[in-house]
Amino acid sequence: IEFVISLFVLNKGFSIGLPLSKFLQKSNIDLKLAVQLANDTKKELQELRTQADDVFKKIFEEVKVVAEKFDIEIKVPRLTKKQTNRSNIPLNTPEQYYRASILIPYLDKFIAELEERFTVHRSILSGFDSLFRENGPIEDIIILSNKYIEDLQNDGTQNEIIEAEYKLWQRKLMQTTEKPNNALEAMTMCNQSVYPNIFKLLQIIVTLPVSFATNERTFSNLKTYLRNSISEGRLNGLAMLSINKNYSIKPDEVIEELAKKKTSSIFIIKTIN
Repeated sequence: IEFVISLFVLNKGFSIGLPLSKFLQKSNIDLKLAVQLANDTKKELQELRTQADDVFKKIFEEVKVVAEKFDIEIKVPRLTKKQTNRSNIPLNTPEQYYRASILIPYLDKFIAELEERFTVHRSILSGFDSLFRENGPIEDIIILSNKYIEDLQNDGTQNEIIEAEYKLWQRKLMQTTEKPNNALEAMTMCNQSVYPNIFKLLQIIVTLPVSFATNERTFSNLKTYLRNSISEGRLNGLAMLSINKNYSIKPDEVIEELAKKKTSSIFIIKTIN
């Protein structure tokens, strides 16, 4: 019965985490949206945690139906005075026991993992968030610019330049009717020649990695196709083809390039009708 209850609890939690999971697997996501979605997911899980009694009551009713169908007995495991490998919670009913031993620990762990996973991103984003606010504190943008000072224009008066540029950028945001929802939209409306440092900071937040899903898919595809039977040179070439798959390569151009190179290999082109 513990296994059945665990499946229903996992289904409840994963259904809430599914949008975030799918979003993080996309190749065109930005840090701001990812952290916002992670925060929304965490708040929803915390809401479930505060309503654990009502939530588990519904889950337990569904479990009863499945247990009756497959003739599974619902009972509290035998409890001992001292036990380390299983929850040993002294509660009266099976519903109370499994709520305290399965649902609540699962939600607590899920929330803690989300918090840990996005803590670093949230601390980074707190500075970048000033780029999207009309009345953001100037101290945040100064701290952010000092963090990435090597990437910005620096002539010894960095803070003064950033402060003046940021105030002009805030005025532009106040005059704009449609506010940018993400860093890409902000970059589109940011004139690089007028706000070079603001543009560079927006460029940084766009390129900060949120997940490694795209990289993992690329190497997974290569490994599935090649396994371990290929030289490093050709592997690098195929990796470049996979990474730059948006570029169209014509067979005639490849043959022409091969013909220019001095090689002892003989290439045979066979036309299959």
